[in-house]
Amino acid sequence: MSWQHLHTGKTLQQRLAELQGHLAELNTPLSGLEPGRIRRVYPRQFIKVNRQLFIPLSLNSIRVFDIPRTRRGVRVGIRTTFPSKNAFNNIRLVGVGLDYLELQGKGRVPSRILFPLSSVESIYRPTAGRKNLKRPCRWK
Repeated sequence: MSWQHLHTGKTLQQRLAELQGHLAELNTPLSGLEPGRIRRVYPRQFIKVNRQLFIPLSLNSIRVFDIPRTRRGVRVGIRTTFPSKNAFNNIRLVGVGLDYLELQGKGRVPSRILFPLSSVESIYRPTAGRKNLKRPCRWK
């Protein structure tokens, strides 16, 4: 599995600064989903969404909307530290930062999902979709 070409060299704060003004959905550990616009990204630890300050590295995930789809990337499965069922078992990894992963969201609305590395347990190659090659039986 090669994703050397996906390394961005950016931190999560730097990537969120590029996405300032976009509509986002924050998946927080205790209060669930928090939708709103990314109003401000502070240089160190915080982002401002809906008149609240959040620490991005403590969130489960950040889904940012209105980002065009890309064809680059690698199909992967992601196991998370929070319950996600099979939501991320076959998804496109489009960026690897210093402290986050960037995935292309599924669905009709183009989006990206940013995962702090603290909420990722493992990355694996998905097995769904592979053709099972039937080999002829040579036993006689």
